[in-house]
Amino acid sequence: MGIHFNHKSKAGDRKMQKELKLKKKAEERKRKRDEKVRLAEEEEMRKLEELTRPDKSSSKKTN
Repeated sequence: MGIHFNHKSKAGDRKMQKELKLKKKAEERKRKRDEKVRLAEEEEMRKLEELTRPDKSSSKKTN
């Protein structure tokens, strides 16, 4: 009786732990996705800046 009683009585705890784990994974995926988008936008802005102001970007490279 002991093992079955303990398993059933802790079902709520296991469910809460599983939900917490899934929530953390989802937040981590969202953070990584947002960071990837931010880096892509920064790279695009850098390229556009280089195209529109080639003299300014070349002075940064020489310093």
